[in-house]
Amino acid sequence: MFIILILAVSTLLACGGPEKTTTPATTGPTTAPTTSPTTSPTTSPTTTPPATTPPDVGATPSKPEVKNPGTYIYATIGPWDSLDPAYAYDTASGEVLQAVYEPLISNWETESTTEYTPILATEWTVSPDGKTYRFKIREGVTFHNGNPLTPEDVEYSFERGMVQDYGAGPQWMLFEPLFGADTHSSRTDSGLIPLEEIMSKVEVDGQWVQFNLAGPYEPFLQILAQPWGSILDKEWCIENGDWDGTQASYEALNDPPSGGSPIQEIMNGTGPFKLERVESGVETVLIRNDNYWRAPANLERVIIKVVDEWTTRRLMLEAGDADMVDVPRAHIDELEGVENLTVYKDLPTLQNTAMFFQFAISEESTFVGSGQLDGNGIPRDFFADVDVRKGFAYAFDYETFLRDAFKNEAQQIGSPIVEGLSYYDPNAPRYTLDLALAEEHLKKAWGGQVWENGFTLTIAYNSGNLERKTACEILQQNLFSINDKFVVRIQVMQWPALLRGMYASLLPTFQIGWLADYPDAHNFVFPFMHSAGTFSSWQNYNNPTVDALIAQAISSASSAERESLYRQLDQIYYDECPSVQEAQPLGRRYFRDWITGFYFNPVIPGNSGNLYALHKGY
Repeated sequence: MFIILILAVSTLLACGGPEKTTTPATTGPTTAPTTSPTTSPTTSPTTTPPATTPPDVGATPSKPEVKNPGTYIYATIGPWDSLDPAYAYDTASGEVLQAVYEPLISNWETESTTEYTPILATEWTVSPDGKTYRFKIREGVTFHNGNPLTPEDVEYSFERGMVQDYGAGPQWMLFEPLFGADTHSSRTDSGLIPLEEIMSKVEVDGQWVQFNLAGPYEPFLQILAQPWGSILDKEWCIENGDWDGTQASYEALNDPPSGGSPIQEIMNGTGPFKLERVESGVETVLIRNDNYWRAPANLERVIIKVVDEWTTRRLMLEAGDADMVDVPRAHIDELEGVENLTVYKDLPTLQNTAMFFQFAISEESTFVGSGQLDGNGIPRDFFADVDVRKGFAYAFDYETFLRDAFKNEAQQIGSPIVEGLSYYDPNAPRYTLDLALAEEHLKKAWGGQVWENGFTLTIAYNSGNLERKTACEILQQNLFSINDKFVVRIQVMQWPALLRGMYASLLPTFQIGWLADYPDAHNFVFPFMHSAGTFSSWQNYNNPTVDALIAQAISSASSAERESLYRQLDQIYYDECPSVQEAQPLGRRYFRDWITGFYFNPVIPGNSGNLYALHKGY
């Protein structure tokens, strides 16, 4: 899942566990750090993680009165992309989806990613050959509109996702286990996968729903536990113009245009919160579902505000007008000693951030200047030359970036596989700042034309993301220092516009982070390196050898074989340099200290954690 904001990123096990500090209202010493931020919520499927009695929200002698009791206000830097769980594939969307919709099972109701909790399924079985998964669907659950949950809704939800199959969305994770490691989409060279084949993969048997896999697939349960495994109301979807079960509807709705889902801005789930209203790009408001099948949430309302400007967010947090805000790493010193905050540090997340090169820039792009290698632009295949890519990689100052953007709460890694996962290699080859080597490669690039003529291109970052702004400035300055004919312009864009620029191959380079969909090396090498992967497909990067190695690795039952295959992929990643790993940072969270119940799990999207578990009050 790609990341709107790099606030909490990948695992640095050598640094130890997470740390929590609370800054009291008095001027005395701070509370000593602990090794665990809060007690994890219960894994029981029929009780709420937090206490069901509303917490005391009155003032104490040393604490200010709680503002907006019962309402959790989160100020973030950018809006979500979609409220359709089969379409959305970013953390901002996932945070809303996970509060409103529910999957069959979860691996995020505790701090463990390997502990599964039954949610809309009460039990499940896996056949000895690993090819058949059966889930018994919970009875007595209703959607927010009052419709009862049925096994047919579950079947429809997964079939609908594969039928829609938005090209930049998460459905590849279902096609791969259900159709085989070489199938990542409903669209093939010979046309759409027949509808009857899709419908044969998910079947209803009484109160049970059965998934028929092409072969054993170890991460399958983890895939079902995330927002793209959300269960929708079949009747409601069809009423709103969604897939009606027919071939004609399949063909009409397959791979919708950006923002083209019939349920793009409406929601009807079974979860602890309901969508109250949306002001696109400004504010999203959720209200408590008082008819929730578990105990109702402690919070009555959740308000997610888009506030791009850091000073405004900081003042909101300090005044108690926001309960949690996104804090750019460059500004963490401004919150040192601020009273009435709880700060979580060293959070062991599974994320990374990288700079990507576009191999075939779209004809529609306005970021290439003249479109020629004449000093006033770049050709659309500028980055197809490996010497250009390596020149840019050697021109980036990784140490300065880690220091300035992440306050050294990060490390550089060599390949997409992050520390904290099996098959991570701390010795994987990596690029370092070397302006002499950058010059050498850029003199070779395009037969010497790059060096002789120079270039002008525009790179972009999403508004409010100071880490990515810092990276753009480092690259701009270092390339200019090598050759004053190398002109890099920087443009600020809103998150949805930047996302669409990536999807549509408009951007010569782009920076984005990746949050683990599930904790397995495959979920990092596939999006970064496979021709059908999320990022590599946006880049138009295609290496058949890489595709074959990735398919072989996920299909192997041998740890030794997977280790060998991932080492080969690490080397290819370095040699071909389709993208460059910038950082694997540790995470932080900043809350008002009247917010409790937060626990950290690295696969929960967004920064608030499990909204169902949060309390507001002392």
